[in-house]
Amino acid sequence: MARIYNQGIAERVATFETREKTPDELAALIESGALALVAKRDGVLLAFVKVGPYDDASHYYSGVGEATLYVDRAARRSGVGRALMDSVAKAAEDRGYYKLVGKIFASNAPSIALVKACGWREVGVHRRHGRLDGEWKDVLVVERLLGDATR
Repeated sequence: MARIYNQGIAERVATFETREKTPDELAALIESGALALVAKRDGVLLAFVKVGPYDDASHYYSGVGEATLYVDRAARRSGVGRALMDSVAKAAEDRGYYKLVGKIFASNAPSIALVKACGWREVGVHRRHGRLDGEWKDVLVVERLLGDATR
C-alpha cells in the first residue's frame, strides 16, 4: 500500500501530501479497524481504497466517510479502481455509513471520470483548497449516497 500511495505523492496529481508513507504507517491504519479494501492480481497489490471519518470532532457526521483511492500506475484503467469503488460503497453501507465524500484535484480528469462512472455526483469546487509545491490547487468535492439516504 505504501508503494502505491507513494506513487501518488510523487506524481503530484492526487494528494496534497508530500511526505512519503512507510508500510508501518499504513499497517497501523488497517490495525485501527479503519475500512480499507485492497485489490490484488496474482498476489500483487494493485490498488487500495480507504474510508476515514469525515469529521473526527462532530458525532453528527458519524455516518459520513471520506473515501480515497490509489491505483498502481501499471493497473490504471484496468477496471480495478471501479471494482474497488463499488465494493467500498457496499462495505461502507454495511458499516452504517449513509454517505461517502471525496475530494479530487480539479485537474485530475481520469479520477473524476471514474467516480462519475461509479455513481458519484459533483457537489462543488473548493477553490484554492491548498497548495502543492507552492501552487494553489482547486478540489472537486464529490459524494455518493448509500442505503436509505438514496431514497
